[in-house]
Amino acid sequence: MLKAVIDIGTNSTRLCIARVERAEGAVSVSQVRKYLTTTRLGQGSADGTLKREPMERTANAVAGFAAAAAEAGAQELYVYATAAVREAENRDAFRRLLLQNGVKLQLLSGEQEALIAFTGAANAEDTAVIDIGGGSTEVMVKHDGQVRAMSRKLGAVRLQERFGGSDGIDCRMLQRVKEAIAPELECYESIRPFDARTLVGVSGTATTLGAVKLGMREYSDAVQGTVLTLGQIRQLAEQLMQPLADRMLIPGVPQDRADIIPFGTIILESFMSRWGFDSLTVSDRDSLEGFLMLSEDPSFGALPCRCGKN
Repeated sequence: MLKAVIDIGTNSTRLCIARVERAEGAVSVSQVRKYLTTTRLGQGSADGTLKREPMERTANAVAGFAAAAAEAGAQELYVYATAAVREAENRDAFRRLLLQNGVKLQLLSGEQEALIAFTGAANAEDTAVIDIGGGSTEVMVKHDGQVRAMSRKLGAVRLQERFGGSDGIDCRMLQRVKEAIAPELECYESIRPFDARTLVGVSGTATTLGAVKLGMREYSDAVQGTVLTLGQIRQLAEQLMQPLADRMLIPGVPQDRADIIPFGTIILESFMSRWGFDSLTVSDRDSLEGFLMLSEDPSFGALPCRCGKN
């Protein structure tokens, strides 16, 4: 069956169209197309409310993606949102805005967000997956057949809006950022990240760092499986702390992510240093594929939304 899923994040809105098949109890997802647009839904939401302009541009992007999914022949469409909407006092206003375009929104908990990222990226024993988003960071660990997950309000957009950094990040600002995120990093101890032997990184921070390492002028799924050592990530972090105008010239850094990528990199480097990981494997497969895989599991509660031609 051809399915589509739209992920509404704090920083970007994404669409995945894929063929989902079940055979002998196993679910496989074969990607057809992926799309991404930066909508910054969480822009200016530090006071706990989503602002009208970010909501409207995100709703317009979702409507466009829903039409693209229908045009591609997707038989089922799913639309979910994560931290920015989950924490907003006026999330129902955003729901109503989407409904005007025939889109019914499913709001994921932090634990569900972690689960879909792990399922899409790894689902392997003794593996940890880190998903650094704009508004939250999810970490998942599988050990002894059990998956432990935690979501914290630690995101690249949150830090960028708090600390700025467009003129560069000097040693003093870096120290302040690290001091701010240290208590959040300690919270992950309860899910025992040290039980994992392998760390996999998904979403924008990890894939951007992979693209920078490869010197990509245009992003592609060739980043899949790229390995970054902790030393390389530290070197990239230093490179990304230069002024915004210079960052934007680095091959592999998207123009619309250049302002937040240093902060995602600081989160990643700090997490790896704190919990003893000396390398990271980049995965282009993430929560989109994971959601589609779990959509076949009735206990997950995926809610299909039909719109457009569907």
